[in-house]
Amino acid sequence: MTNSGEYMRGFTDFIVLSILSKFDSYGYEMSKIIEEVSDQHFQITEAALYFALKRLAEDGKITSYKENNKKGMSRRYYQITPQGIAALHAFRQDWVQIENTLSSLVGGRFEYIRED
Repeated sequence: MTNSGEYMRGFTDFIVLSILSKFDSYGYEMSKIIEEVSDQHFQITEAALYFALKRLAEDGKITSYKENNKKGMSRRYYQITPQGIAALHAFRQDWVQIENTLSSLVGGRFEYIRED
């Protein structure tokens, strides 16, 4: 899909929070989840993902910790905080309206009467 990163830009934080609301995860795994769930239609660059993770950490919505994998290599895992859960719930409440509005505007299913 052309410009898939552009489509996701405004939703990256909430996609990350949504993944982390299910389980702690690391950057590469999150990018693979996004690709798999979107059937390879959406991808996120490493830079965009790590910028979002840094921003979410600075905002107190996620924390991180290091853990060794099965091969003994250290990996940084991210975990959602109560503040992150609250932000995700608030966004999900707004999502229905966002989705409906975007579908109408982008899909051309709106009516507008011009007043000239």
